[in-house]
Amino acid sequence: MNRNDILKDFIIIDGHTDIPRDVYLREAKGEENPFLNNHYYQLKNSGVNIVFANIFTKGTKENSLIEGLLEFEKILRIAEENEDVVIIKTLEDLDYVLKNKKLGMVLSLEGFEPLYGHLELLDLYYRFGIRAGMLTWNLKNPFAHGNDEKTGGLTKLGFMAIKRMNELGIIVDVSHLNEEGFWDIIKANKKLTIASHSNARALFNHPRNLTDEQIKAIAHSGGVVGINSYFSKVDEENPGKVRTRDDETETIHDVVKHIEYMVELVGYDHVALGFDFNMYLGDFGVKGLESAEQIPDLIKLLLERGHSAENVKKVTGENWVRILKKTLK
Repeated sequence: MNRNDILKDFIIIDGHTDIPRDVYLREAKGEENPFLNNHYYQLKNSGVNIVFANIFTKGTKENSLIEGLLEFEKILRIAEENEDVVIIKTLEDLDYVLKNKKLGMVLSLEGFEPLYGHLELLDLYYRFGIRAGMLTWNLKNPFAHGNDEKTGGLTKLGFMAIKRMNELGIIVDVSHLNEEGFWDIIKANKKLTIASHSNARALFNHPRNLTDEQIKAIAHSGGVVGINSYFSKVDEENPGKVRTRDDETETIHDVVKHIEYMVELVGYDHVALGFDFNMYLGDFGVKGLESAEQIPDLIKLLLERGHSAENVKKVTGENWVRILKKTLK
């Protein structure tokens, strides 16, 4: 199957991108049209139908509140100024994006830091368009402990947040949580659970990746794991050795190994894409899979390795569509 056939026949959804932060940082430096210049054309030319666009902040509580709101403002303005860009808030929006081949954005919070410790603000962000979220990034915040923290799970406020996410219809995302927080969510979440961008710890032993038991728990909930660019390098001699960071030698073939490991473990219905491409933020890229432009190459590689088109389509987009249809109103 050639690239044109892939672009025509496959729904492609990336479950994790930091586009809002990139736009915020570039516009703060005075760049004009960073979304169009660095993201829009690349995504459209690569056949991407939908991205989960994350509001991600760093710094003090005050900075996170302000930066979060500014990232929201910029992404809302982009959708208002570009008729081909649609923020997906409802099932009707989802159908419209897929039928008319628009570029859809599902807005997500990568950490609840922009809530400033006030759960009431989640309702406001829901009105802005938030439809998925992680309670925290790698650190501790008023809601939960990230994977930099060895102990401590969800706080009382965190449990309240999960309940409110269920009520509103916000997808619960466990990427970046520590293990205690992960299992707190599995017990507390009454809806499906996702890990938008996490890999298999059996192949790269790092706290950001998931154990087999965690992957199975997500699948049992009806959720998916989005395969990630980070922490993907597979050590052929000892894949389970403990590692503390990437060594920046990852390739597209390593990412494929994580996909194949997970589909063998829980089936094609529970594996998706969540690349977290960050070369535009100055980070390294996986060789052969540096950006959205190489997603069709990943699809072609999976097909060449004997995975059926029907199953590959689940991984590249259909599973995310199912998740959205179960969550959106």
